[in-house]
Amino acid sequence: MGGGLMQLVAYGTQDVYLTGNPQITFFKVVYRRHTNFSIEPIQQTFNGLATWGRSISTTISRNGDLLYRMYVTVTIPAVQANGTDQFRWLNWLGHLIVTYAEIEIGGQKIDRHYGHWLHIWNELTQTSGHQAGYATMVGNVPKLVQSTIDATPQVTLYIPLRFWFNRNPGLALPLIALQYHDVKINLQLANLADCFWASSATRVPGDLVDVSLWVDYIYLDTDERRRFAQASHEYLIEQLQYNGAEPINNTAVQLKMPFNHPVKEIVWTTQKDSVIDPAIMVNYGGQQWFNFTDSIDYTYFSGTPQDPLGGGIGTAAFNVGNWYNSLPMTGTANGSFATAGQYGVAGSNVSALTFTDLFGGASSQAWTSHLPVFDSGENPTSFAKIQLNGHDRLAEREGRYFNTVIPQECHENCPAIGINVYSFALKPEEHQPSGTCNFSRIDIATLLLTISNNTFSGSDAAKVRIYSTNYNVFRIMSGMGGLAFSN
Repeated sequence: MGGGLMQLVAYGTQDVYLTGNPQITFFKVVYRRHTNFSIEPIQQTFNGLATWGRSISTTISRNGDLLYRMYVTVTIPAVQANGTDQFRWLNWLGHLIVTYAEIEIGGQKIDRHYGHWLHIWNELTQTSGHQAGYATMVGNVPKLVQSTIDATPQVTLYIPLRFWFNRNPGLALPLIALQYHDVKINLQLANLADCFWASSATRVPGDLVDVSLWVDYIYLDTDERRRFAQASHEYLIEQLQYNGAEPINNTAVQLKMPFNHPVKEIVWTTQKDSVIDPAIMVNYGGQQWFNFTDSIDYTYFSGTPQDPLGGGIGTAAFNVGNWYNSLPMTGTANGSFATAGQYGVAGSNVSALTFTDLFGGASSQAWTSHLPVFDSGENPTSFAKIQLNGHDRLAEREGRYFNTVIPQECHENCPAIGINVYSFALKPEEHQPSGTCNFSRIDIATLLLTISNNTFSGSDAAKVRIYSTNYNVFRIMSGMGGLAFSN
């Protein structure tokens, strides 16, 4: 009897729980047919002067049946060289340019996302294989963020929006059912001074070349289109809640969280005022908008072409040829070290090991690659806990727990230092509910923080930003749409 047949006949009572009355087979593919559809990206034009510091908006045209993905495209101007003065765009420029993006349906604000939140969401959810490409999309690349006396090119940035219908095709917004309500996207653009650094006022960029919105429209086949147009719809959607930056100036902090609705998770950051103070940061390569640690980063001041501001993608050089210099060597006489020749050839006794001795003839050149690089500072949150109606929701834990352990359990990525998370859901990135806390039924929710002393070094102050993601219900009836539960 063959070994495979022996395995088949070795069948006992325990196997009934695994293979008794089988429901699937691994050896016959089963697929389901889908409705006919197509997707087409179409450009939308913003109303008003689309340049630095302006508020602009666009009413989404009814080109297709459903709204899906959206990208804000921003073309930044070229900056000419003058031969002497340094210039650089600040890190994660796309996240900086979009101060906030807001969706409005029938005159009602449904959701608003901030540039800081787009950065945090990327830190938590972006897959490692997409990080370098995403950094290129939003302008976090050496040719833009590395300080240089050379000219910088004109570049178009692509900033993806992250509203509920942008992230899930099953939640695509049915324009065909909103016959009497317009959909608007409102955009606040950042001030120019907050987006670049230069060693001289002679190297100042001009106006934005172009700002537009690209929308992926979904076209449905006739029967499904008719059903969408005639039926009422009820969508479970996700919203972002943010109540502004809270100033703090001491190490013991109690912050109220006046959120509503079933909340999936809470995210908070603490940022030193000095790292975004232009008068201070002019000496350190510009404001560090996404530095959420307790110290200023000096990388760009030293000219190192890395990206430590927010744990993004930069160019990091690792000189393997110098690595061996750090090895401890206790002897100096000839014969202290024995080398074996390459590929088994006889070696010799030597008084010092060279790189070639250690690595069998390998080249000692420096390799430059795209690596995730983290800030050199520490998490400003030394300890934290959450209280609901005066009762501890969890015992006090150190900041690293919220910065590393919770993201490791619940998110795709562990974020940069200083981005802290507490999740009520098992899988907060997924649309399927997996746990919430209904803040509408909580009278007082408090975040208690112990902030590190280094955060307030040199009489510095700081600000805490707290975000939450929640569920709500969006209903569409008789050609109009609105939220089932207001704030």
